[in-house]
Amino acid sequence: MLAAGDRSRSAAPTYHPLALIVCALAAGIAIDRWFPLAALIWWLFAFGVLAVWLPLWISKRNAAVGSYLVLVAFLATGGAWHHRYWRLYNDHEIGRMVLEEPRPICVEAIAITSPRWVPAPTPTPLRTIPLGEQSELLVWLTAVRDGCTMRPASGWASLDVGGPLDSVRAGDRIRIMAQGNRPTAPFNPGEFDFAAYERTRRIGCRLFAEFPQSVECLKRGSLFSPRRLLADVRSGGTAVLQRYITGERAMLASAVLLGAREQLDTNRNEGYLVTGTIHVLSISGLHVGILAAGFFFVLRTGLVPRRFTLASTIALTIAYALLTDLQPPVVRAAILVVIACLALWTGRSSIGFNALAAAALVVLALNPSALFLAGPQLSFLAVATMIAFQPLLVSHPIVDPLDRLIAASRPWLVRVGRRIGGGLCRLWLTGALIWLVSTPLVWKQYNLISPIALVLNFLMWLPVTLAMYSGLGTLLFGSLVPFAGRLCGLTCDRCLGALESLIAWGHDWPGGYFWLAAPPAWWIALFYIAIGIAIAFPAFVPPRRWAVGLIMMWFTVALFLSGHGSAALHRRQMRPLVCHFVSVGHGVSVLVELPDGKTLLYDSGRLGSPLAGIRPISSVLWSRGITHLDAIVISHADADHFNAIPGLLQRFSAGAIYVSPVMFERLPPAVKELRDAIARHEIPLRQIHGGHTLAAGAETKIEVLHPPRKGVYGSDNANSIVLLIEHAGRKLLMTGDLESPGLDDLLAEEPIDCDLVLAPHHGSPRSSPGRFAQWCHPEYVVVSGRRGLGDEATIDSVKNSIRLHGAEVLHTAEDGCVRVEVSTHKFAVSTFRPHVRAFPTSTAGTNFLQME
Repeated sequence: MLAAGDRSRSAAPTYHPLALIVCALAAGIAIDRWFPLAALIWWLFAFGVLAVWLPLWISKRNAAVGSYLVLVAFLATGGAWHHRYWRLYNDHEIGRMVLEEPRPICVEAIAITSPRWVPAPTPTPLRTIPLGEQSELLVWLTAVRDGCTMRPASGWASLDVGGPLDSVRAGDRIRIMAQGNRPTAPFNPGEFDFAAYERTRRIGCRLFAEFPQSVECLKRGSLFSPRRLLADVRSGGTAVLQRYITGERAMLASAVLLGAREQLDTNRNEGYLVTGTIHVLSISGLHVGILAAGFFFVLRTGLVPRRFTLASTIALTIAYALLTDLQPPVVRAAILVVIACLALWTGRSSIGFNALAAAALVVLALNPSALFLAGPQLSFLAVATMIAFQPLLVSHPIVDPLDRLIAASRPWLVRVGRRIGGGLCRLWLTGALIWLVSTPLVWKQYNLISPIALVLNFLMWLPVTLAMYSGLGTLLFGSLVPFAGRLCGLTCDRCLGALESLIAWGHDWPGGYFWLAAPPAWWIALFYIAIGIAIAFPAFVPPRRWAVGLIMMWFTVALFLSGHGSAALHRRQMRPLVCHFVSVGHGVSVLVELPDGKTLLYDSGRLGSPLAGIRPISSVLWSRGITHLDAIVISHADADHFNAIPGLLQRFSAGAIYVSPVMFERLPPAVKELRDAIARHEIPLRQIHGGHTLAAGAETKIEVLHPPRKGVYGSDNANSIVLLIEHAGRKLLMTGDLESPGLDDLLAEEPIDCDLVLAPHHGSPRSSPGRFAQWCHPEYVVVSGRRGLGDEATIDSVKNSIRLHGAEVLHTAEDGCVRVEVSTHKFAVSTFRPHVRAFPTSTAGTNFLQME
């Protein structure tokens, strides 16, 4: 039995001072992100608080007050550190000199990383512009050409080069002739903010050089530069893996072992994302933990002293973290491994919230913006879950002597079976708890819930572990002992093949994952605040039955808040008609929300990659809480108007798809791919032509104006479906790529006074913009297209010809998503981005600039 003193010590609460410091630091970072103060104010505040704390510490009085003052000082330090990282740039920063639109630029820079090879995407019929292989690297700019003079410049930039760039290595001084632009902010509601993401890495410029010859090496860097040595080791390791592992699995091995995800195509990444196993492709704590544990147990066979084993494990972990670019999850895992090894060295306890907080301090010191990134959040959340539920996840020794005797008396096969079964159950429970706790964050970030991950994350442990160990053996023995390298490579290949089979099975399993609109951020935050309170104050933890009920209640309310039930709060007659002209580049996608609650999507596609169209369209749909489309209208058979639809059908359900009678008369590869996708999802396909109407409720009318039943002679564009949407006396006109002779047929009809029209053929001069505007007398014309180098003169000419007829022109490449709201008492047109007007008009609004 325990003595009284032992009982008091065992019952004493455990304190986590570093966790409190991290919370204070994170609070300061968050405050500066949303309510910024000058760095000088932050620092003065921090030093002022420390000046008050110092006398208290010296006199050893009011320890509690002193502790609070220290936390306030860390809060101010976090605000100051974030302000310096996030907001302060020098006058020569390249981000101040470039625009969002790409422009020719000549710069001198230092290559920070060696070029990394990016293979050409797999060609598909839906990709309208094939891409070749590329090289990508990170550079630090030193000068920019201004006329004939090179002027000082600074700042990080990402460089993409068309083709293999073999003449440059890390540390080289280079001159680049390229197109440069600032990372783009979102153009649509709910869209991923790429500019903010790049800002977290302080990258203020993106460079694209069309040919490798556009990059000239001015001076070679040192052969012994640490960056160059790491880059050479990385590229050499990739070459060894490609030598001993077959085909695309070599690229997968490079991603799993070296973090070279740039070699994986988007389809493969998508498979891991939807099945909840994307962490396999991102070097994270899983990889570092597997590597460190395997190395430790190999050395602990007794061949070397214990302390040498610990020191070697620390050295290997740090080297691996450096090799994989010190990503925040890797830094977190490396710090925990180092702390665990030091604890074993000194005989102290290591894994706990204090150790996790120490890792968080290092990560935030390197990059305070990591607090807002999903990757680090999920990484720390997974470890925190394992620490919080450690009593459930760790086997406990049998305390009662009689129970120990009974257990020892069982046959050895039963004992081994129980031990293995218990270990497997705890392994599955670990993954299940991490999945449950991380699902709200994944839901918010990716609009995705993946129940299949509960199975896959358990089944993939063995192939991933064996793949990492055999892949490491391939790297170590590939150049020295070819036979051993070949054997390890074969093992790694088979394990990765098993992993790919598991992912493919999970991807095709019905109900394995769901694309859903996410609930608001405050509801997600409430979930994690409740978990944090439960961990910090165990006395408030409800019984297990109540905890399960509360979690189910939270998910039920989350589904309601995400949009599925919120529409029921509005009376149908009070709903307006809302249209969103999504900014997709050179393409078209218009979301129409009807007053009766039904939704219609007019076209969905863009030039280039279908995924580049799927993402913004999905973002707009999810931002509106939409997961089902009642109708999709495809105007005509050009891929830039439909190539996103097969991907959208994987994320959203659809009631019916409407096409013209001539849509499938010819079946080029892209059109055949579309038809096969529609048949695969078993969606009704219906034909419409001039004179038809679509059901839209009692107060709304949708009329098909074009094409006639037998079509018109000419291109697919001439047979575009033209829709006239009328509600509350207002008329909206959708025109697709309409051009002559179909355009001539439409203009020969009685003129229609429209309030807003979609410019035919992306505002092309071939669509006779002046004559068309004269026929329909619009107040607003929306041009859905891109604005690139060389397009300005054409776009301005089209705008001017339309404005001569009194219409205001909105361009999705400039103004972003255009929103139109029509009701009995209101007609409002707004843009996601501020719109620069050609003539004065009153404005109002918050996120959108209202134009009424």
